[in-house]
Amino acid sequence: MTRRFRRFIFLIFTIFFVISSIIVILFAQGYRFNFNSLKIIKTGGIFIKTSTDGAKIYIDDKYVESTSGILSHSVLISGLTPKNYNVFVYKENYYPWNKTVEVNNGIVTELNNIILFPLELKKIKIVELPSHLTATSSEKIISPDKNKKLYVLNDQLWIDYLNDIKKEPFKNAGDKELIAEYEPPINFFDWFSDSEHLIWLVNNELTIAELDNRGGKRNSIKFYLNINSPVFWDRDNSDFYFFEKITGKNTLYKINFKA
Repeated sequence: MTRRFRRFIFLIFTIFFVISSIIVILFAQGYRFNFNSLKIIKTGGIFIKTSTDGAKIYIDDKYVESTSGILSHSVLISGLTPKNYNVFVYKENYYPWNKTVEVNNGIVTELNNIILFPLELKKIKIVELPSHLTATSSEKIISPDKNKKLYVLNDQLWIDYLNDIKKEPFKNAGDKELIAEYEPPINFFDWFSDSEHLIWLVNNELTIAELDNRGGKRNSIKFYLNINSPVFWDRDNSDFYFFEKITGKNTLYKINFKA
């Protein structure tokens, strides 16, 4: 083996080592090669936080990971090529959650307010009360974070944004958003304590919906209950109180929506 050939081999290995090191560093910093555009791009991620532990996360119909943690039931999914992803969150005996989420270069998209509601409600009898009580209602309700106003106008449920919302989905002060519209009157409406979920009642149909409508979808669930007015909402504890009229008596029940 000549000296020139040894130098050539050494040069080849040096170039290979430098290129490999660059690739490893770029990979560690979240860069990937996009075969569609034939370019090196910086990946993003999705941070998911759920109301209950052990929720299974599926990205584009593929299982990725489950949320974990005693206080924060969360998971970070990194290394995602910038594009739209279908996120599906599932746990047995709970309503699933689904949304299309956009991931951008070098940015972690946050889904911090995913509440999984149980399939079966546990109705707790509280007490029997006289039947002469009357229902009360409010014309407008300010959200706990003081950034939004919820109100009914012409049988339509609206939100006015009082301040700029600087996290996704972004809103400007003065923006208005139509949430729901009914022919029957809306009997009751209010906020959850996170200011990101709504609850309202029309006849015997109780609806809970998230405010986030990214991907053109606002996840919501409906429960059908034999309800007599008035109804009461304990926002801090996520307890919904209502009356069922049985044999001439108003019986007070409670349903807890905190997972």
